[in-house]
Amino acid sequence: MIKKILVGLSLIGLSLNAQSAIIIDESNITGADMAGMQVTALFGDGTSETGIWSAFPDVVLGTGNDVLDAEGFSGGVVTSSWSLTQQGFSSGNVSPTGDVLGAWTLSNLAASSGIVAFIVEGFTGGIAFDIDSDSVGTPYSGVGVAFVTEYATDLEIYADQVSTEYSDLFFTLGVLFDSSPLGVGEDLLFVADTEKMKVPEPASIAMLLTGLLFGAARLRKQSDNS
Repeated sequence: MIKKILVGLSLIGLSLNAQSAIIIDESNITGADMAGMQVTALFGDGTSETGIWSAFPDVVLGTGNDVLDAEGFSGGVVTSSWSLTQQGFSSGNVSPTGDVLGAWTLSNLAASSGIVAFIVEGFTGGIAFDIDSDSVGTPYSGVGVAFVTEYATDLEIYADQVSTEYSDLFFTLGVLFDSSPLGVGEDLLFVADTEKMKVPEPASIAMLLTGLLFGAARLRKQSDNS
């Protein structure tokens, strides 16, 4: 039953639409380009906290390799209890030594009840998530990479679709992992490709997704206890 509920929540998220004219601005995006996004962390005790994304100071690596040098460009949200950061080209890559490049890192710094979900709302920063791994998609948009992680997650929701004509770009990403909360001192590393967009007016569905993810967590617990 819980699987059907989670699938339903996914479909609700995918049906949400930005309903505004969008133009691709550029495609090789790093965390330094995402200033203004809203990020919400959801905790095991039923509370949540939202922070605004900021660019971090650039670090000149000077390797001569564009992909490696891009790791010097980053940004994120850092609070006293959690952080979400991203560095390098968000399309992701692997270094010659096997390190993940272009990674996002969610860290539990001091949230004792654990982190059970997070939501990244890109609209306010002119950022969309690109999930299309093929060449067919929104014009001028590069090949995308959907959410990828080795951490055990329960549900990934892409919402606030950029265009009903194409199904590759979404302004919002929500990830639920309440069956294996992120404990203090733990990190969740993932890759999720983004595109920089020009948007005419702000919109927000973070509160709606917060309710959806908390609702899914409660229903999962009820199902486990029954």
